[in-house]
Amino acid sequence: MRRLLSLLLLLGAACQEAPLVPSKAPLRTSPARQVLFKAPAGFERLRILVPPVLERASIEKAYSKLVEYLSRQLGVPVELVIAESYQDVVDRSTSGDVEAVMLSPYTYALAMEKKRLPCLVQMIGDGSATAAGYIVVREESAIRSVNDLPGTRFGFVDRASTSGYVYAVKTMLDQGVDPHKHLGSVEFLGNHEAVLLAVYEGRVDAGATYQGALSSLKRSRDIDPLSFRIIGKTERTPRDILCVKPELPVPVREELQRLLLLLTVRDRVGRDLLTPMAVNGFQPPDDAAYDGVRRVAAEIRAWDATP
Repeated sequence: MRRLLSLLLLLGAACQEAPLVPSKAPLRTSPARQVLFKAPAGFERLRILVPPVLERASIEKAYSKLVEYLSRQLGVPVELVIAESYQDVVDRSTSGDVEAVMLSPYTYALAMEKKRLPCLVQMIGDGSATAAGYIVVREESAIRSVNDLPGTRFGFVDRASTSGYVYAVKTMLDQGVDPHKHLGSVEFLGNHEAVLLAVYEGRVDAGATYQGALSSLKRSRDIDPLSFRIIGKTERTPRDILCVKPELPVPVREELQRLLLLLTVRDRVGRDLLTPMAVNGFQPPDDAAYDGVRRVAAEIRAWDATP
């Protein structure tokens, strides 16, 4: 009877565990298994461009193991390239300056307006293919809600940042706070860690960031996430999407997609590669998932253009 009860409990737990990758993804094999890939003639390196979401050292540390893994599997050097700004990501991805680019939701929408790029995978984090943005203050701040923001010093990331600007502005406008008219001052600080540090050090009163930035700051600076209070949450958006330039050979494109779709934190190899990135795995791309980002971005661009 005791053995039967244990078996039923195990079966129940297994049924409740949702798959991280949709059923349309190819069948998995262990990423630890070596599959020999012969690089086509002329393919000598792979450069992956990423936006400056965090401080440079944090990004390099997060991606280092994945870059090494892809280099081994593809048989060519794989290089991580960190963009100077979010607009730089858009410009370099559409100019063909790099072979692959990890695009945040709004930079993806901007890039695809200029040039259609083949896309391979979307990130999954915290068990979800979507994420929210936060508006944060210091824990001891007298600011309790978005409605308390008028007159404050506010820190954004970049005008092309999804949660660090576009959706944060949308959240304020929806609650009757117009950043152009009501905020005391505005700074664009370049990345999410910089925004959180400015709030933490009192250089701004509040700031906009994405939900994973608090954990990133804990890893990089050992600053307790409880040092901050979340006073506003944005609508959820899809996570980042990896695209490649159209000229990248199809065999390379297919192998890169296959390698990434194999990775999951449910096995030791995937956990070792993905945990530093705060990623659970990847799923096949879905362009329609970014339609909401396009709509909100158009609304905010129209507002931004209004005197």
